[in-house]
Amino acid sequence: MLFWAATSMACAEPIALSLPVDCTLGETCYIQHYVDRDPAPEVRDFGCGTATYAGHDGTDFALPTLAQMRAGVAVLAAAPGKVRALRDGEADGAFVAGQSVAKKECGNGLVIDHADGWQTQYCHLREGSITVHLGESVAAGTKLGLVGMSGQAE
Repeated sequence: MLFWAATSMACAEPIALSLPVDCTLGETCYIQHYVDRDPAPEVRDFGCGTATYAGHDGTDFALPTLAQMRAGVAVLAAAPGKVRALRDGEADGAFVAGQSVAKKECGNGLVIDHADGWQTQYCHLREGSITVHLGESVAAGTKLGLVGMSGQAE
């Protein structure tokens, strides 16, 4: 699973984002959860459906099988920018309901700063797979790591 979120720190023009996973939506991957657009306790995804959960602030991409994840599916930079933060070394599949992952819900992941105050965050990457470094500039489509199940991932 890959959790991915784009946020803007300022009132800026939206940026163009490409698919952050090296897959074909609906064939070799799918969207498990969308952003929750309802500020109330109810949930509402972008299409007024319920493919989300309360307070969810990103998009979760998932692979149909664990075998596909083990074979390795790349996580890609959705837009050019600079790696602002990263964490690696969290075990895959270590989250168990009720177990604390406080401050590590994202598992292995990174944040990229883009133009005009935009950022993208990539979570739940496979342990040891991150291929970029803190402060590195990346182009859209740059391989960042592999889809994993670190942190609070299903």
